[in-house]
Amino acid sequence: MTGVDAADSQMMRGFPPPPEHRLLREQIYSETRFTNWFMQHVRELTGTVDPSSRHGAIAKLPEEPMDLDVAPVDNAKGEKWTLTDMLQGTCTDAIMLLRQGRVVYERYFNGMKPETPHLCMSVTKALASCVAANLVEGGTIDVDDELAAVVPELAGSAYADATARHLLDMSVAIRYQDDIEDPAFEGARLCRLQGVQPRRADDEPGSAYDFATETQKQGQHRDVFHYVSLNTFVLGWVMERATGISVPDLIKTHVWGKLGTEHDAYIALDGAGSAQLEGGFASSLRDRARFGQTLCQGGLFNGQQVIPAWWLEDVRHNGDKRAFAAAAESWVDARSYTGCSYRSCFWVNESDDHIAFSGAGWLGQRGT
Repeated sequence: MTGVDAADSQMMRGFPPPPEHRLLREQIYSETRFTNWFMQHVRELTGTVDPSSRHGAIAKLPEEPMDLDVAPVDNAKGEKWTLTDMLQGTCTDAIMLLRQGRVVYERYFNGMKPETPHLCMSVTKALASCVAANLVEGGTIDVDDELAAVVPELAGSAYADATARHLLDMSVAIRYQDDIEDPAFEGARLCRLQGVQPRRADDEPGSAYDFATETQKQGQHRDVFHYVSLNTFVLGWVMERATGISVPDLIKTHVWGKLGTEHDAYIALDGAGSAQLEGGFASSLRDRARFGQTLCQGGLFNGQQVIPAWWLEDVRHNGDKRAFAAAAESWVDARSYTGCSYRSCFWVNESDDHIAFSGAGWLGQRGT
């Protein structure tokens, strides 16, 4: 996305915007400049729900600025960039670095501001994991229960005899291609149900939950790592059915409302009004940093145990490296994934001296 500057765009500007500068929701992935703009403007084109809780005291982020603008960085070609060159060359909207809980570096580009909610794409899955962790801790959900026992509508689908553990680890045996480029693939169908690609059927936009009931099993659960965004949508359905509480309220109650946040957040809805738990969450960078720091501190933040510490330890140590390696064989630069795994919606990278885990989303969204 080098060279794209959303701040200079005339999209959706004016009262009303002239026709040549209007953007339809179904166009957002058709051009890079549209996608770039959408990341900061989701709620201007689609329905959203606010899962925030900002009426309490704000948890301060201590600051200890460091001059890192000219810090050397290797690019993909092995050339030396400065950090500023890298951020501008990759069309980064914002970055924040924390060291020992203190903000050492914070920068914004492309019209983004500290208070701007930015779509975090599949980092949303990591947030879903932390909500699930609290429900498991409280005994509301058993990760080993078959899904159809909780959501009977899933009987006959690929998910019928799968479990929440399979959803969390992306080990559901399902006929599904998580690709949005080809309209024939299931990933593109999910986008159409969300209304962000042109419709091809009368039920689009529509319900991703209905889509889940139509899926077909292919293989045996747990045998493979197969990344399927619809899985996390189904996880949300299971959590809602088990609790009788909507996904946005579950996020607010179990995670986001405990972070002492300072800005608006929201989660996008699909065509039937269901929260896009697989990739629809948007928040400010500073509030996302609070979430990241919570992960770094074993789930403890703002004086509360927000996420069970044992859950994060399980993430670090119990991913299936064998299944991940088998899937990674067909990826570009597969060797760079040596020692990696995927556990409870987090990407895990184990080296000789440490284990790192992170939430990761399309187009460079990262929470580590």
